[in-house]
Amino acid sequence: MGKKSAHTGESPKDRCINIMDKFIARSNRQAAHKPVLPARRKDPDVSMELWPLKDQLEYWEKRTDADRFDEKYQYYSKWIDEVQQNSGVHSTFFTDCIMKLKPELLELFEKKTIPGKAARELQKYGVY
Repeated sequence: MGKKSAHTGESPKDRCINIMDKFIARSNRQAAHKPVLPARRKDPDVSMELWPLKDQLEYWEKRTDADRFDEKYQYYSKWIDEVQQNSGVHSTFFTDCIMKLKPELLELFEKKTIPGKAARELQKYGVY
């Protein structure tokens, strides 16, 4: 038979709690010694409204039409709803017409065509 080990006086549960307490204390000490960052800074973690004014102005000046399109129409469904509203066609008739034109509409969406222009393009195919 094998030897029995001596009792250390600490249960496994107590040992785990002590180790976790040491880890938490060490994490708190490390966080206390980190340099304090200013609230207004250009950082991906900080929202754009909290960037310095110079960086905000630079951001807005560099935006292209494609960036604005992507921000406004993130999904095809939003874009096609706007196209339907701009066309002035009843929704059921519009849906019936665009079923045949799905590849053309996807191409217009990929080219980032604004809804008003896309509605005029659809008039060429008889959707009006």
